Amino acid sequence: MEFCVLGPLRVRDDGAELEIRRGISRTLLIALLLRARETVGASSLMEVLWGDDQPRNPANALQIQISYLRKTLSSGSASARQPIVTRPGGYALDIEPDDVDAVRFERLLADASPVAGVRTDAMVDVELRAIDEALALWRGEALSDVAGEPFAQGTATRLEDMRWSAHEQRIDLLLTLGRHREAVGELGTLVLEQPLRERFHEQLVLAMYRCGRQADALRAFNTARSTLVDELGLDPGPALQALERGVLSQDPSLDWEPLTPAVVVVEPAPTVPAEWRRNFVPAPLTALIGRDSEVSRVRDLLARSRLVTLTGPGGSGKTRLAIDISAREAVDKQVWYVDLSSIDLPELVASTVADALGATTGPNEDAGDVAASALATETGLLVLDTCEHVLAGASSLASAVLRRAPGMRVLATSRRPLAVAGEAAWPVPPLGVAAADADSTEAIRSSPAVTLFCERAQDVRPDFELSADNAAHVAGICLALDGLPLAIELAAARADVLSPGAILDRLQNRFDLLVQGATDVAARQQTLRGAIDWSVELLSDEQRCFFARLGAFAGGFDLDAAQAVAGDGSQDSLALLSSLVRHSMVAIDVGDRFRLLDTLRAYAAEMLADLDADDTRRRHARYYTQVAERSESLVRGVRQGEVLAGLRTDIPNFRAALEWSLSIGDLDIATRLAGSLAWFWALDGRLDVADRHLRRAIAIDSVPAETRAKVLWGYSLLVAGLGHLDEALETGEASTALARQSGDSAAIGCGLNAVAVAHWALGDLDAAVVAHDEAIERFVAVGDLWGESICRVLRARTALDRGDADAEDRLRAGIDAARRCGDAHVIGIALGLQAHLHANRGDQVSAIESARESLRLQESIGYTEGTIAALHLLARLHLASGDTAEARDELLRSLRLAWKMQHAAAICEALENLAQIASNGGDDRTAMQLLSAAETERSARNLPVRPADRPMIEKLRSHLRSSTTGEQPETPAMADVVASLLR
Repeated sequence: MEFCVLGPLRVRDDGAELEIRRGISRTLLIALLLRARETVGASSLMEVLWGDDQPRNPANALQIQISYLRKTLSSGSASARQPIVTRPGGYALDIEPDDVDAVRFERLLADASPVAGVRTDAMVDVELRAIDEALALWRGEALSDVAGEPFAQGTATRLEDMRWSAHEQRIDLLLTLGRHREAVGELGTLVLEQPLRERFHEQLVLAMYRCGRQADALRAFNTARSTLVDELGLDPGPALQALERGVLSQDPSLDWEPLTPAVVVVEPAPTVPAEWRRNFVPAPLTALIGRDSEVSRVRDLLARSRLVTLTGPGGSGKTRLAIDISAREAVDKQVWYVDLSSIDLPELVASTVADALGATTGPNEDAGDVAASALATETGLLVLDTCEHVLAGASSLASAVLRRAPGMRVLATSRRPLAVAGEAAWPVPPLGVAAADADSTEAIRSSPAVTLFCERAQDVRPDFELSADNAAHVAGICLALDGLPLAIELAAARADVLSPGAILDRLQNRFDLLVQGATDVAARQQTLRGAIDWSVELLSDEQRCFFARLGAFAGGFDLDAAQAVAGDGSQDSLALLSSLVRHSMVAIDVGDRFRLLDTLRAYAAEMLADLDADDTRRRHARYYTQVAERSESLVRGVRQGEVLAGLRTDIPNFRAALEWSLSIGDLDIATRLAGSLAWFWALDGRLDVADRHLRRAIAIDSVPAETRAKVLWGYSLLVAGLGHLDEALETGEASTALARQSGDSAAIGCGLNAVAVAHWALGDLDAAVVAHDEAIERFVAVGDLWGESICRVLRARTALDRGDADAEDRLRAGIDAARRCGDAHVIGIALGLQAHLHANRGDQVSAIESARESLRLQESIGYTEGTIAALHLLARLHLASGDTAEARDELLRSLRLAWKMQHAAAICEALENLAQIASNGGDDRTAMQLLSAAETERSARNLPVRPADRPMIEKLRSHLRSSTTGEQPETPAMADVVASLLR
């Protein structure tokens, strides 16, 4: 491939010209050409391309330009490899020097430089041919495409000066050879083109004089003097004036003289033998933290496999782990550690390894064979660090060593495997982070990721300590950064000026925050963005596009989702996804699912913003709306547990889809998705989350009545759990009214069920009966078994609360319908009611058995509200049986769950029953505080006490009034009461 800049930019590939579009693309290519084979920093290129007028995301804009150039330069049929390569911190144009006409021009001029001493005609002819070849490369003004650009001005000026100096040198050679008339002809043109270069005037005067044209020579001098005076206001220089005097006096020194032959002797340069190097392992500057099990695992792998490759994303700690393992192996083995990060061509790997071994490679020898032969009789470990950018060379070298040196093992680090037979590719896991629910400083302190943060924070702030005040924030930082050591170290480097809380708050802009890495490491390790830039630039254009679109996912995803969201129909999504996994850009999750680490997701989202963000996020929202709609009916039957588990894995994606659709005003998607998820959210216990999303969705009224009815129905059930009973009743009635407009009996039944639940919670049992009876009729009429079963069971609950004579018959009918439906949630509710019946008859054993089965069913599907209800029931049954300790444990467990989901009624019920236990134990003061806290909450939220619980609470209240005298204890805040109980 040939690059021409001595005139307008021209690129040729095997003679075929490649068209590079004008503007930024040509500017970028020329910037790389001017520093061919050097690393040009990304920031420098951005400055060249845009200066102060930077685009919104200059890094991605630069990547797009690089991708265009790569595609264009590889479009020719003769190119064997891609000339633009990624290096740490930037890019390089990986070409031979002579591929650039400007470099070739300078080399030819150097070849034409006269040799000191005596010269022959043949030697001068060689010099002249070199200059002629050099000048033939010029087609116009140097770097004309970037004329006036600051980055190119110096080079353009230098090249132009060299061009005219070459013409001067050529004329001198013609004069040396006695070709004076030829020189006069060329100088006539050169003087016109460069009238202010005195050297051309001198040569013209001398050439004319040697042609016997003394008068013309003097006229040429006078012309030169007039030009210089008119243009510059200066007389000719001393050399030109001396020449005039020589012409006038016919000085013999101006006459031409032939050359004298000479012999030039060149002595060979001495050779210096190389030294054999062993056991060279870089000394670590810091201790390895939290990697004991990983070190042990890799050493075990090395004992079983002769090639082990440590893989993982940038910043995962592959190199640091390899250094530690190498140091341990070097105790009793020979170790050769070779860092490949500083080279950028796969073909340089073998020679780099050979040099590291101290093995000399002869002129006609293959460096890979030399390296393998040097190790053929050795026993030990060869470490190849940072292979991903020279993968072909590293793979070839490793294969040669393994074949030729049976006593050797190879440990490599790479963001993708070497793909050599027998390779054990082992992904380096992130550092362990504290559990999301860790609530003690000591539990957080035990996390290796937190330990690393604290040690690096102490490097910049010696008084830094993990404390109860900052532990949760440090744990949050490590969790948000996926346990990646580099990211954690960069975050900790900010601890000198920012508190952990402030660092955590700013991690939304992590690529701007995490930029203060050590200056004595590779550029890609100095910033978080640099680490990922290095990986992304190793991807093809198709892989980069697919990766960027994966940034639309907010959580894990499966192949179908990736294909629907990131694919464009013309690609092999499985192949692209697999390649990204092998590049350590996508992680494998459980259950045939995949995920992006949060940091990689943030980077992909930035790339997506400059690609087709709206189209991709629209595909994402529509795909997950379809998932929710397909699951809506399945979550109400025998597959309930399986479907709920699947939906839970996609909760982050549902949230992202809903937020995006609401943000851009896609009301159809927003309401369809919210309505389809309403019952799932209720079963999953995410009442506060669902409340935030559905509250926004119900404000949208410009959607079909059936869609809005579903959203209102779901919202009613959710806010009832949160204790907003008046709002629950209002939205339930609105849902029913809309459903009646559409004539959809199943939708009418759902709305009536929500109304009945709200009436029941408010204590209006008669109104609840009316609503449930019509709902049952509606569901039976359309054959909706799930609707029929849940309404029959809840209708039986109201009958039991009212003491109706047919309550038991209604419950049997409800249990029968629930078992035919197969919905574990509804069956669990029915069994809880059955436990009440057994208890009313005095059969405590059967009551507890039914309650435990109810608890098992609700736990099996993860239904938090049902689990709380079953625990309350079991606690009351155990309390009635005299098992106070068991009852208290069950109530505390239910309180923890209710507090987590902010289920106000369940919190109050737990406190009331715990007050009863405290009073039974003689602690009336605690009982009074618990009961008062529950009463205050009920009053604030208008939450009535369930009819079945009223006798117990009235009796307890009466006892406490009579037993407490003097000043009443102050009622503490609800949060303080719950916190004291759950410690």
